[in-house]
Amino acid sequence: MSAFDAAKRPVRRPVRLETLLLPVLALLLGAPATAAELFRYENEDGIVVLSSSLPPQFATRGYTVIDERGRVVREVKRQLTPEEIRQREAARAAEEAERIAAEAQRARDEELVRLYGSPDDVTRAMERRVASIEGAIRTVESNIQRLRNQKRNLERRAADYERSGREIPEALIDNIRVLDEQVAERQEEIAQREREIEAARDEFARDRDRVRYLLGFPEEASGA
Repeated sequence: MSAFDAAKRPVRRPVRLETLLLPVLALLLGAPATAAELFRYENEDGIVVLSSSLPPQFATRGYTVIDERGRVVREVKRQLTPEEIRQREAARAAEEAERIAAEAQRARDEELVRLYGSPDDVTRAMERRVASIEGAIRTVESNIQRLRNQKRNLERRAADYERSGREIPEALIDNIRVLDEQVAERQEEIAQREREIEAARDEFARDRDRVRYLLGFPEEASGA
């Protein structure tokens, strides 16, 4: 390379660290400072306080955070007391129960309209249901009569043993006791069936009134 060509080449000078940092420093120095936040809360005397810090004992009472221009940044509600939490949960539970009941009533209404075309249809359905239960009661009563007949036969046998001076066999006594228990069970079954009849009458009465309302039938005359 000639001396002339060497003279034409640009001279590379070392770059100083300060030169690289100057733009970064300029950006940092020119950036606005972080906006200050203030806390607005009530002290123990009920006086509104505006402070740069929030005492821990007042944090649970609720407070407002504002910027240096007085604009609300966020609001923190006070913490609920245990009693308030209990009342809130109770209210939510009551609302949920009402919602479930309303859904159940809606489904029941749809079923009633599908099943019955008039209040008289409900009455006829009730009569069929009661007749069915009464038939079951008569069957149980027949079983009771049969058990009682068996018991009388066993009691006659026991009397024969006594008249002859012989000891009544333990098995015979046990059989009589078992028959008494079976009769008691059948009687309880009859009582349960009778309660079913009363429950059925009440349920169908409610259904009849509801069908009358849903289908727009007039109210029954008083004393009907």
